[in-house]
Amino acid sequence: MKPAHIRIQELQKEVANLAELRDEAKSEMNSNMDDALHYRKKASEAEKRMYARQDEIDARLAEITELEEQEALVHAATA
Repeated sequence: MKPAHIRIQELQKEVANLAELRDEAKSEMNSNMDDALHYRKKASEAEKRMYARQDEIDARLAEITELEEQEALVHAATA
């Protein structure tokens, strides 16, 4: 059995090493959280663009439908 003071020194070294590993993990976590926020924002912006483009597509398709109906009425009236 080791003397208590030697075991205390060993435990203090382990605590110091674990604290260093904890700090590295915390730093990595913070970095990844920043990245996650960045990419979440980018994804949100892309989603907004996607819906805006779909709205534009829907408007064009509605205009096409309206013009086709007008064309059909003109052809029916002249036939």
